[in-house]
Amino acid sequence: MKFNLIAAATLMAASVSAQAAVITTSLDSVAGATVIGFETFDGFVNTNGGVNLGQGVSLGADTDAELSPAVRDLGTNGAWTFGLNGFAAAGTNGSLYFTFDSLRSGVSAFVSHDGGSSLLVEAFGVGGVLLESATVTFTSSLGAESYDEGTTIGFLRNSTDIQSLRITGAGAVVDNIAAVPEPTSLALLAAALGVVGFAARRRQA
Repeated sequence: MKFNLIAAATLMAASVSAQAAVITTSLDSVAGATVIGFETFDGFVNTNGGVNLGQGVSLGADTDAELSPAVRDLGTNGAWTFGLNGFAAAGTNGSLYFTFDSLRSGVSAFVSHDGGSSLLVEAFGVGGVLLESATVTFTSSLGAESYDEGTTIGFLRNSTDIQSLRITGAGAVVDNIAAVPEPTSLALLAAALGVVGFAARRRQA
C-alpha cells in the first residue's frame, strides 16, 4: 500500500501557458488514460539508458536506475518498498525521463525524493520544447520511519502537445505514471481533480 499525504508537499509552479494547470491528483481515473506501474520489472536494473514500459511509454534514465527494487532509502523521507506496487528509482544523476509514442494533453505521477532535497518536474513538447515545470518538496509524516509516502504532481493542457515528462532530483522515485490522450475542458477537469495548493498522497493498491 502506498500513501499520498495531504498538505505534506510544497509546490512551486511555472506555467508557460495560461491555458494550463498544475494538478496534484492523479489522472489515472480519467477515461482513456494510459497508466504505467512498474510491478512486472521486479528489481530490474537499467543498463542501456532506455526501457520500453509498454502502452506506448518508454523510460530514459541513468544506467544504474532501478525498476521496482525491493527498497529505496530516502533518508529523512523514509523508504519506498516494492510491496504490492512497483516503482522507478533514479540512478546516480537523479533523472527519470518518460516519453510517449503519441502526444498527450495531461500527465501525472506519484513521486518522492531524498529528505532535505526537492524534485524538478517538467513537461516537454516536440523537439524538447519546455511546456510546463514545477518544483516539488515533499516531507514525510514520520520522517525516517515513514514508508511508501509521497505526493502527486502533474500538468493539464488545453492542447495535445506533451511528448515527455522528466523528473529530476536526489533520490527521485516515481510510481503511477498517467497520461491523458485528448484535451478535456481544463476548467472542469481541474475543478474535479484539484489544482495548485493541494498536495496528494501516494497511491493505494
